Amino acid sequence: MKTEHKIIIGVVLLTLVIIVAGTWLSSKNVADNSVRLSKPMLGEKIPDEGAGHVGRNQTHPPYKSNPPTSGPHWVGVAGPGMKTEFIPDELILHSMEHGAAVVWYREGLEQSEIDKIREAFTSSDGKKIMLARKDLDVPVALTSWGYLLKLETIDEAKIKEFIETNNDRAPEKAAI
Repeated sequence: MKTEHKIIIGVVLLTLVIIVAGTWLSSKNVADNSVRLSKPMLGEKIPDEGAGHVGRNQTHPPYKSNPPTSGPHWVGVAGPGMKTEFIPDELILHSMEHGAAVVWYREGLEQSEIDKIREAFTSSDGKKIMLARKDLDVPVALTSWGYLLKLETIDEAKIKEFIETNNDRAPEKAAI
């Protein structure tokens, strides 16, 4: 058999392996996602305050929950990840409308507590944001579009479950 034929056969076999593996992985992801989507959303269902866009200098009615779970927001998003700087609610809300699950922790929380929250956050999969909040009445609050779960103690398993269950289940499918 000529070298050219061996190369062609090798390329064909490699292509088949890639196609079969890709199909298997894709079907596994679809199955995993359907299991996730079959689970009920976690947290208290908060009445929808709308999803209207407002200008950055435009006033709007105050949000009815702390932290907010829906309502007027700006064009633009907060972006995923752990935030160390202040991010306005209006940007966080737009990220939530795109499917972000948000982990809020009370500003001034002890570093050891923040580390526990960070561990749960980084070990979870999905669209997610983590940041401090000044006026939070509990150590941790979790939000997704229309849902709020307040935690009186740091519960790493509950944080991870909320992120993985509630993320990407919002009105818009887009980058956060």
